[in-house]
Amino acid sequence: MRRIFVGFALLIVTTTSAVAQGSPPQSAARPGDIKITGQSRATLQLKRDILAVVAGYAKARHACGTIAAVETAPLPQGYEPKTAMFRVSEPQLFYERWVADLCGTKRAFLVALWPSPKGGTDYKAVEVPAGTEP
Repeated sequence: MRRIFVGFALLIVTTTSAVAQGSPPQSAARPGDIKITGQSRATLQLKRDILAVVAGYAKARHACGTIAAVETAPLPQGYEPKTAMFRVSEPQLFYERWVADLCGTKRAFLVALWPSPKGGTDYKAVEVPAGTEP
């Protein structure tokens, strides 16, 4: 039970419009500097925004803000996380699994993407602790 609680304590929730956010801070990870493999529905700008959030979170949580690589994979249409804290209730929602190489350690993130009513795309990126099924 404690492991599950600790896993939930690691959550990072970021919802913002990719269009309104603009460029990440200069210290943030840039997709051009990171080896990105796999498939993703995210645009280059949206990947940049998500990776900047992941890098900031990783620096605060794991004392490592350097992302060497990320593997992305869309999850099947209609996928819904088993754990309520990982779910998003938005129309036209889809999920992706991103595995980031943070200072030599692979860490999994569940990324939710959906159209923003303000234009662009809103998202939520949550670290999924090892051994946890979202």
